[in-house]
Amino acid sequence: MYRTGHFTANDGVKLFFRAWIPQEPKGFLILIHGAGEHSGRYAHIGETCMKENIGIIAPDLRGFGKSGGPRGHVNHFSDYIDDLEILINLFKKRYESAPLFIFGHSLGGLIAIRYGQLCPHKANGFILSSPALGIRIQLPMLLKKVLQFCSRVTPNLAIEPFKWMGRLKKIRTFNHLIPEPDKNIIQDPLFTLQYTPRWLMELIQNGISALLETPKFRFPFLCLYDQQDPIIHPDSISSFLNSVSTEDKKFVMFEEGLHRHWNINQCDNALENVLTWINPRL
Repeated sequence: MYRTGHFTANDGVKLFFRAWIPQEPKGFLILIHGAGEHSGRYAHIGETCMKENIGIIAPDLRGFGKSGGPRGHVNHFSDYIDDLEILINLFKKRYESAPLFIFGHSLGGLIAIRYGQLCPHKANGFILSSPALGIRIQLPMLLKKVLQFCSRVTPNLAIEPFKWMGRLKKIRTFNHLIPEPDKNIIQDPLFTLQYTPRWLMELIQNGISALLETPKFRFPFLCLYDQQDPIIHPDSISSFLNSVSTEDKKFVMFEEGLHRHWNINQCDNALENVLTWINPRL
């Protein structure tokens, strides 16, 4: 059964979710999308997992998709954690005995890690897809200072990175570092194309915190990432994988130069890895 709904965050923001729930679910995945995305971009995963009797609950993060809040903005990264906790508690009330796994891509992967580090009592395991532990492009110190200043003074200032990328690509130094924008993304009316300085600083700071607090992450997990990912730096992911002490960990590395390997025409291999890993743990 496919359904949609809303729930309310602690600060009153109305948040949207999609759910694919079989009649007799043997377990659940909370699926957290990446930056700019929304839950509708993962419908094919929801439908596939439902056929495997695995329920999928996929929220639109605040500021993205059909959820409320300023576009591409978060006051504090902990707001994401609090929103996720509310959603999990809602479904735990109805499916208390079902195993629960958290599946996050990019920004969603970082949220999943931080949730595991800060709220370690709810999930049975994690699937991390290209978690945003460190971005590929190194920001100049001056730009970081400007962002820090804007984050404090004008935290809601809207920035459209695709426009800036287009200008930077004209500079020879940056041309090979900046990936071409996905036309499907730009044409998606629910895709968020703007972000705020506060959002970016919260992302960077929590990526650093996640790496510093790896001893707190003690769960079974599967991690999928691409060594040539044009957005997330693979070294930050490798550092996390090597530092986590849990014995039940597996990682799958691709060499395709992709960041969004969950696109409907590219995800068969990645999804097969997910189902192969999760089924024995359900």
